[in-house]
Amino acid sequence: MLLRCRVPLASFELNIDVSFEARITSIFGPSGSGKTTLLDAIAGLRPVTAGEIAIDGTLLFSTGKGINLPARQRGIGYVPQEAALFPHLSVKQNILFGAGRGRRTDTPPEIQLAHLLEVLEIGGLLDRPVTKLSGGEAQRVALARAVLSRPQLLLLDEPLAALDIGLKERILPYLGRVRDEFKIPMIYVTHNLTEVLALADWVLMVQHGKLLAQGVPKEMLRSMTALEEISGDQIDNVFTATPLDSDPAGGTSRVRTTRGTELLIPCVSAAAKLPLQMRVGADEILLATEEPQGISASNVLRGAVSSIDFIGGEAMVTVVSGEEFLVRVTSSAVARLGLNAQSSVYLIIKARSFRLV
Repeated sequence: MLLRCRVPLASFELNIDVSFEARITSIFGPSGSGKTTLLDAIAGLRPVTAGEIAIDGTLLFSTGKGINLPARQRGIGYVPQEAALFPHLSVKQNILFGAGRGRRTDTPPEIQLAHLLEVLEIGGLLDRPVTKLSGGEAQRVALARAVLSRPQLLLLDEPLAALDIGLKERILPYLGRVRDEFKIPMIYVTHNLTEVLALADWVLMVQHGKLLAQGVPKEMLRSMTALEEISGDQIDNVFTATPLDSDPAGGTSRVRTTRGTELLIPCVSAAAKLPLQMRVGADEILLATEEPQGISASNVLRGAVSSIDFIGGEAMVTVVSGEEFLVRVTSSAVARLGLNAQSSVYLIIKARSFRLV
């Protein structure tokens, strides 16, 4: 995608010039940085002063060539923060409202609808008034409506922002299923790092209308520019894993990640969706230079430090132990342990530190 646009705002100008190609691109940054404005510009909902916007080589907007397709002709689906469902229509009527409005014609709408209802688990809601839906149900219905329009691009503007933490963790996997099942490119706006790491293949970091950094999420998080902006935020390691066995009496399950790392996590229900996606905070991992003995933590993994990045009194240590782990410690801890980019270390992680995403 080509995204080159200038949009004047009240206190600054949004000025972005970038091209990228990914299944899910996250636009990440604090509130008020211009993220939603950028989505609106792509969708044709916000006037652009100058620039070009193109999807797969097709121009949607170009000041130089005098092109400015109206929103209805851009073949774009949009899921805003609030579900924005039509209150006078049922769930089924809301979902079908967008059917056939997009540009993709490779899949019959009726087959896609059946598959969509199964993926998002909303088949039992079809006859319900949308005024009777929970926040999480409303977001899944809004997502279904956008996907059923068969867009060439799906825009999501902080779709989990209005949900509490428990609902966010239940809805996030549905976004992953849409990504994997329907192959629609997405641009996902968020200020939540866990959502970026769980969903995105590429991330654009935006601050005050400017592009600060871009790249693969974990690699971007190691850049000095990113560390300066997110030093106070929670940083999660997100992994995909398959259960190997469970010990309900002991309260744990043993899983293997996609790169072969075996971990003990809180016991997983037999009804859990597979494969699992789980997270552990960079602040919840301890480092040791010698193998610890007689401790309660279930996971002790031998690994090697691949990089150390400092910002102020903090350090982000990247450790490879099959998977790549980000560990945030103080700069004094790095000095006390004598760590460098060649150090052998042990990762110490409690089973209860892992959470399912």
